Amino acid sequence: TRFQNLDKENLRLKQEIIRLKKWQTLAIKNSRENKVFKRLLNSTSHQVDVIKTASVINQSPGIYSKIITINAGKNHNIVKDLAVINEKGLVGKTIFSSIKNSKVLLINDSSSSIPVKTLSDNSYSILSGSNDGKFLISTFTKENKLPRLGDLLVTSGNAKVFPRDILVAKVVKVNTDHYIALPYVDFNNLNYVQIVKSK
Repeated sequence: TRFQNLDKENLRLKQEIIRLKKWQTLAIKNSRENKVFKRLLNSTSHQVDVIKTASVINQSPGIYSKIITINAGKNHNIVKDLAVINEKGLVGKTIFSSIKNSKVLLINDSSSSIPVKTLSDNSYSILSGSNDGKFLISTFTKENKLPRLGDLLVTSGNAKVFPRDILVAKVVKVNTDHYIALPYVDFNNLNYVQIVKSK
């Protein structure tokens, strides 16, 4: 019975080691990503001017259009085609401003178009929102160069609207002619955003 107990204890310890190794792998992965996030935050803060921090006052429940309304408008120098971010990354761009409010087209809208690059090798592509708004789908990849699974995507700065190096999404699926990415921003929980422009 003592040997049986030892065997059981051995098995338990082996399983515990496997579990801990999984956690360690996860922790290493997270710390790598955190370093990237920090670098991005630092570089972002140097490359953008924050025009205004605003509250989200309305989110269109529409299946087709993904738009939010924020409580900042022309009286805060908010005009059309300014980038909108939050602490997680790129939210969208302003598409209309009244005196006090502005409408923002979210990046997960199927009519949006975001030029991005991969952090690993600077390959360029353009993303649009998926029909259900959960993912971003590549509509163009330069030289047909697809990213790798898990690649982080940031704004390339090619469009005049979005300053460069703002975190956008992470590649979750690579197909033969396009890829799918998961946005970092949680569009169901948007409370505060910042309207920014390149320095």
